[in-house]
Parts: sequence; structure tokens; C-alpha cells
Amino acid sequence: MLYKNLKKLAVLLALILFASCSEDDSMDNGGEPEGMNSTQVYLTDSPIDQANVEAVFITVSEVKVNGKAIEGFNKTTIEISSLTQGRTELLGELDLEAGTTSDISLILSETDASGEAPGNYVMTSANEKIAIGSSLEINVNDQAEIINQSQNEIVLDFDLRKSLKNDGDSYSFVSESQLENNIRAVNTVNTGIVTGNVDNTSEANADVVVAYAYTAGSFEESESNPNSEGVNFTNAVSSSIVSESNGEFEIHFLEEGDYELHFASYSDEDSDGKLEFDGMVEANTASNLNLNGFTVEANSQVNLEISFTGLLGL
Repeated sequence: MLYKNLKKLAVLLALILFASCSEDDSMDNGGEPEGMNSTQVYLTDSPIDQANVEAVFITVSEVKVNGKAIEGFNKTTIEISSLTQGRTELLGELDLEAGTTSDISLILSETDASGEAPGNYVMTSANEKIAIGSSLEINVNDQAEIINQSQNEIVLDFDLRKSLKNDGDSYSFVSESQLENNIRAVNTVNTGIVTGNVDNTSEANADVVVAYAYTAGSFEESESNPNSEGVNFTNAVSSSIVSESNGEFEIHFLEEGDYELHFASYSDEDSDGKLEFDGMVEANTASNLNLNGFTVEANSQVNLEISFTGLLGL
């Protein structure tokens, strides 16, 4: 009888030790359960193509991913228009389960980091501050992949070109539904870069030329027509202004896949500080890549040497 009791006690102790070890093994990375992955969240922007906009500021008061807020986040006013060509702003870090994000939220404040209104505004080239919105919770419709046992970097591309509309002398965010659709969410481990150099930008006869990246087969001529918010090229994944001085452009954080590239010409024809669409620019590349269909791979860079031949249809 004593032997049986001792045997039962030994089995019980073994079970307790196993459970304890299992609990210890499932808790790491600062006490988080196994399967939680460190994830940094960044903000970036595609360039705005409005001539009289000097800068755009937004104030973020909270960031949530999968319903989990970034702990210790302090309300921050960000010059989002400066976050182009791969530049980013770190919003914070949190631990997330592997898989696809279910929801991402950015909460914008009506006051800036110092408590002054407005919290979200445009600075014009005339040094005028114009409010573009009050408090707002943006529930991003796009999703990003959280990869197990990896340092994840989620980048939110605000894309001001699509997110800001101009009405006379005032500016405002587009409708909430369009704003939520316009923001991209990507994990940098799945993205690549497209860079290019145009050797004769003068052939576009423009004040500004913008390069638009589309998923292959998705571009249509109607893209040049403004939508209900006055925004054109709405289905472009991302964009970049072609430098007038050296012809260079960069499009960052493109998820791996097939893309096509299109160029549009803009000029301030009536000298009102606003750019008007002139037309699409005909472009050729000296490489063996086709501008109407090339592949971007993760953690890679596609380099394009481009020549303009004038405006299409002229």
C-alpha cells in the first residue's frame, strides 16, 4: 500500500514539474506567451503633389494593432509630408501573435503635442496654417503579416496625395471611408524598392512629373480622371516625384509581386499655386525590364534607367 502511494506521489510530482516547465517554456521575451513576436510600427508617406503645400502635420494620440495599444505611447505631432523616399517615423513596439493583422487603428488628436489646436494641419508656402481635421480614429482596412520568430516592422503608408483634398483655399482629409482605404500596411520583410533615373526630364515639359506604381494589369486611362474627392490615380499602390534636378525617383515598401510604372506631367498653368494635370508621359527604359510589367522581390531593389519621349497623344 505504501509503495502504491509513493508511486502515485511520484507521478503527481512529475506532472507538477512538467506543468511548471511547460509554463516556463511558454513565457519568454519579457514574460509574453510563446508565439508572441516583437513588432515595431512605423509611419511613412508618399509625396503630396500640390505646389503650394509646404508641409503637412498630423498628431497621433494612440496606435492600436489587433485591439492592443502601444504601451507608453505619448501624443506625437509628426511632419508626415517629410516621410518620403523611405524615411519613416517609429510609433512604438508591441508583441503580437503570428498571422495576419485583424485591425490597425490610428487615433488623431484635435490638439498638437503641446496641447494647442489644431493638431492636424497644412502649412502653405505663404506660411499659413490651415486645419485639416479634428479628432479622428482611422481604422486601416489594409492588413499586414506578422511573421513568427522574426523582428517584424510594420510600415503604415499614409499617402497624403490620396488622403488630402483641396477645395479653393482650404484643405481637408478625404472622407473617412476613403482615408481608411488609402493607408497601406506592409511588413518590411515582404517588400522591395524601385529606383529610377530619367536622363531627360525636360522632355515632359512639366513643372512636376510623378511616377506611379500599379500592380501589373491594373492601370486604366480613366485613372487620370479625378474621383469624387478630386484625387486622381487613386488605384496606384504608391508614387514618387521625379527630381527635376537629377531625374531620380524612389518608391519604397512595395510588397513583392508584379508591377507597372506610369508617369504623369503636371504644371501650374494659371499661376495659382495649384498643379494641373497635363497628360501621361511616354517613357522607355534602356534595361531589359518592361515598364508595363516587372517583378519586385522581397528585400531587393529594381533599378530603372529611363528616357522620356514627350506627352502621349501629342
